[in-house]
Amino acid sequence: MTMISFEDFSMLFDSIPGEPEFEILFRGVKAKYMIIKYDDHVSFQRCGVNDGSGEYDYPSLQELYQAVTVDGICLKDCWDTIENIIADSSFDLSVPDDVAGFKERWMA
Repeated sequence: MTMISFEDFSMLFDSIPGEPEFEILFRGVKAKYMIIKYDDHVSFQRCGVNDGSGEYDYPSLQELYQAVTVDGICLKDCWDTIENIIADSSFDLSVPDDVAGFKERWMA
């Protein structure tokens, strides 16, 4: 499986309405993370009931991509260590058929 590029992810991210959530899993890291799109900003957080980080807000996806955020993660530096991005709780963006299904649902 090959993770989509940040540029392709950004295009998908920008094209969908509402407040979609993108769960991110990094290779070799137990914690799960999430990007949430809002009308006027994006947030990034470590998921978890007892060990969640709370939301860290950024003006845009591009600014989040370049920032060092929770747990020292910089998406720009570690994009190639992402194992999965689960969009809308059901589309694995490392699987080409799921990317196509996601585009069909949100970009058609």
